[in-house]
Amino acid sequence: MKKGLNLWTAIGFRYTGTPTLEDVFNKAKEFGYEGIEFVYDTDLLEPTKITREDRKKYVELADSLGLEIPSVATGVFWRFNMGSPDEKLRETGKKYVKLGIDLARDLGAKVLLVVPAVASPEIPYEDLYSNSQKALREVAKYAEDNGVIIGLENVWNKFLYSPLEFRRFIDEIGSEYVQAYFDVGNVVALGYHENWIRLLKGKIAMIHVKDFDVNVGNITGFRHIGRGSIDWKNVIQLLKNAGYDGFLNVECPPEFFPDLKEPKYPEDGYRAAKVNAEALKEILSK
Repeated sequence: MKKGLNLWTAIGFRYTGTPTLEDVFNKAKEFGYEGIEFVYDTDLLEPTKITREDRKKYVELADSLGLEIPSVATGVFWRFNMGSPDEKLRETGKKYVKLGIDLARDLGAKVLLVVPAVASPEIPYEDLYSNSQKALREVAKYAEDNGVIIGLENVWNKFLYSPLEFRRFIDEIGSEYVQAYFDVGNVVALGYHENWIRLLKGKIAMIHVKDFDVNVGNITGFRHIGRGSIDWKNVIQLLKNAGYDGFLNVECPPEFFPDLKEPKYPEDGYRAAKVNAEALKEILSK
């Protein structure tokens, strides 16, 4: 397995400026990462504003450093809910899936992270389920045509919280280009790694790694790797048993330091990237 750095680790989830991506790429190489997970949003790195020249520049920079760009992540689908009964919202969601696929293709990435839907009391669960599947089927062919897998992430969206349901949801879409983007940290409060990884065997396109403190138990419980409750030796063995040998993308922004109230950039972002690279290196060496 390879060590990947999600850009949010270095620039944070709430970063509002323009990141110096060249510096981040160079730091990733310095810290021992083998890849960079690119990110996009509606303000930070909006895909329509990332020119073809920019995309070529990032690929050339990665190549010059011996880095891969295995995947692309985004948070836009929390807002553009593809399970919504609002057709306009779903169409916007599908548009951003296609923009993400284009970006991933141009960067040479093989996986795009997608949040399949976000539950709410106003949307009947069965409608959320069917609306999301319909939207994903409609973009699956576009993903196939461009050679990019849509990786559905297990997140705290009050949707698909059972590994059986998650697997069935993917199977019913019926495309090899719609698989799972498995987040090791997100599952801790919802179930057991043994169940999730075993049931998703053969369907895991990419992995996010972060830790979680079960003694906190809520959204503030996410931690940097090795500083929470996860048995990493067990998780790595489970992934090996499931046949996964791809990237482990570190998604651990400086906000995960429990005593850090106001992160400073770029220093706290680079500190987060460095400590997680060291922790992941130690875990993979055992």
